[in-house]
Amino acid sequence: MEQETEQSINQKKIALAGSEHAPIIIELMKDCMTQNPIIAKTEWDTIVNAITLEVQGTMLRSMVDHLEGIRKGKLHEPK
Repeated sequence: MEQETEQSINQKKIALAGSEHAPIIIELMKDCMTQNPIIAKTEWDTIVNAITLEVQGTMLRSMVDHLEGIRKGKLHEPK
């Protein structure tokens, strides 16, 4: 039963990654990103903003790469 559920989730991921909705996921992620400028009032706030931006950018890049990998068959089991 658990394998069926995992297979079903993978099928949904494949369908979503291949659909016209995949770019919307990226746009939604961009909408959620912090809009703070890197330079802030204090050095500490500047560091926090820079790290936050770096982490969010890495997450966004990872999502784009993951969707592309799924489109290329990353989730298909070897036959």
